[in-house]
Amino acid sequence: MDAVDPTYPLYPIASTLASVMLLLVLLTSFVRQNWNLGVTFLCFWLFLLNLTNAVNAIIWSDNTDLKHFVYCDIVSHLQVAANAVIPMATLIITRRLYLIVSLRSVDLPNKASRRRNSIVEWTLGLFIPLLVAGPIYYVHQGNRFQVIGVFGCINEIQTSILELLTMESWTVIPPLVSIAFFYPKVVQTFRRQSRDIHSFINRNASVSRMNYLRILILASIDLLLTLPVNMINITLRIMSLRTGHTPLVFYPGWTVLHTDWAPVSIPYTQEQTFGTPYTARSFFLQWSNSLLAFVIFGLFGLTSEARASYLRIICAIGGWIGRSSASRAQQEQASLGEIEFGTRPQEMSLGDAETGPGSCHPVSVTPEPPAARQETEHLMGESGVGEKLESQPMLIEEVRRSLGDTGTGERRVSVGSETIDAAV
Repeated sequence: MDAVDPTYPLYPIASTLASVMLLLVLLTSFVRQNWNLGVTFLCFWLFLLNLTNAVNAIIWSDNTDLKHFVYCDIVSHLQVAANAVIPMATLIITRRLYLIVSLRSVDLPNKASRRRNSIVEWTLGLFIPLLVAGPIYYVHQGNRFQVIGVFGCINEIQTSILELLTMESWTVIPPLVSIAFFYPKVVQTFRRQSRDIHSFINRNASVSRMNYLRILILASIDLLLTLPVNMINITLRIMSLRTGHTPLVFYPGWTVLHTDWAPVSIPYTQEQTFGTPYTARSFFLQWSNSLLAFVIFGLFGLTSEARASYLRIICAIGGWIGRSSASRAQQEQASLGEIEFGTRPQEMSLGDAETGPGSCHPVSVTPEPPAARQETEHLMGESGVGEKLESQPMLIEEVRRSLGDTGTGERRVSVGSETIDAAV
């Protein structure tokens, strides 16, 4: 079945690229240990939002089937949290810049003020969005989730006055606070006192005026995107109630919202019946997340520091792969070197002949060399063996005499080196 969106797969490709770019920005910040909490919150939640938008556009490109329930539960809550985080991140960024230009210092003056600032930023960037995506969203959740053609699974919120005050207000009030209290002074100070700003920012070696100028540009673009879009979104939702002849009540009631709570699917053709403004608003909300991700990468992902961080990451990955390959090669060589041989046969010796094969001390016989044998004979001659050789004639006479006494016959007897023929 063909995709419903005629531009498919343009949107999933753009969302995937946007998520990869945001991940690179987060990785380079981690490598350089250079964190701006507002920018980090914005990159992290936008990364998750673009990634899930790409997955949704691929899975439900040509259908509105109700499937992957657990995934849709997670994504629907994630969308609510991200829609609250993006305006909060803008407020965190502009407030931080306001403190810098007001105090003329990159760091806060004391430990108590730093702790108080951390509590404020973490509350705005994490705790309030989780509160909105958790219990507050459940109060206004008309269905478990809804699957819309082209866009996939999204959250399902019943519009009411209480919902506008407790949920949609978080998308409008933070940008209004930024514009009313922080943003004008930041822009005015950077424009009129750029030389002074440059001097006191450069006292800190870890930052530069260009970095804070990039953050200011990001806050400006985010304000231009989030505030008008969120205000138009609220207006279109109220207008859709009038188009459907549904009154805007304060709160429909817990029983009405949570009685038939099964997920619903809306084909793309049915969504088009809501009107062109509603369809255009849906597409713009989807594409604005990718557009903001491209802006962030253009400001923070193409700097010289970021490129150096990319090189370090690539070298680290290459070194890890090289070490793992070397360790595997060593293991293979070690396995090849472990060759077992059979039992060595026992040596036969003179000791074995006398004591049997169980002898553990073999005796070997080494032939005596000629020189040693001559020396031995010489020593034997000197020690008295020669005297025995001189007495051989006397011994021969005794043998002859004894043979002559015993009878006739002839016998050959060898004595020493002489042979005697005697009659027997």
